[in-house]
Amino acid sequence: MSVPGTSGAPGARLPVPPGAEGAALVHARLARLVPWARTVAPAWLDAAERARRDRLRRAADRDAFEARRCLLRAVLAARLGTDPAAVPIAPLPGPAGRHGKPGVPGVHFSLSSSGEHVLLATGPRELGADLETVPSLAAARQVAAVLHPEEQRALARVRRGRRARATTVVWVRKESLLKAMGTGLSRDPALDLVGAGPEPARPVPGWRTLDLEGLPRTVRAALTVRAD
Repeated sequence: MSVPGTSGAPGARLPVPPGAEGAALVHARLARLVPWARTVAPAWLDAAERARRDRLRRAADRDAFEARRCLLRAVLAARLGTDPAAVPIAPLPGPAGRHGKPGVPGVHFSLSSSGEHVLLATGPRELGADLETVPSLAAARQVAAVLHPEEQRALARVRRGRRARATTVVWVRKESLLKAMGTGLSRDPALDLVGAGPEPARPVPGWRTLDLEGLPRTVRAALTVRAD
């Protein structure tokens, strides 16, 4: 399936949760993105993007970078009403840009990937999105160890068979918030209590974190947007 109005980019729209009106969410898989991207990348990617791709040592990493970048250009071009090659992607000014967060005049976006899955969020307000594949229980324990103490205690009470998934839910909430704020993991993940319950908490004034639906059970994702 192609995302409507995006030059044939393969993917599917996800439902936008209440509280994120105006945003658009696209989920895609690399198995379909990579062959499509090879057909458009020569015309769409600029010199800096090609150089960044070519610095990657593994062919799979080069393919994944190219696929994600072409999806980003296709979706942004549709939103801005321009050609994908003309989308001016550049580091944001100020602290967010110093942490590597890129931007485009007139639209905010956040791109996340894990394994074969790619998530792209765009919207009129500042936002951050994160998607993660549910890991093994051992890997989930390592993730839980860097979370807020209250989150760690809540996860310790979750039944063992559900704990890896519950930990992933907390992590995507956390990282979507840090991406939206523009700090990424330069900010300690233990600082902000996003919560391990059915609904995300709101630890930082001015931001709203929302769980995303419509994804395979093997992945979890969250979106944080600037609150009105």
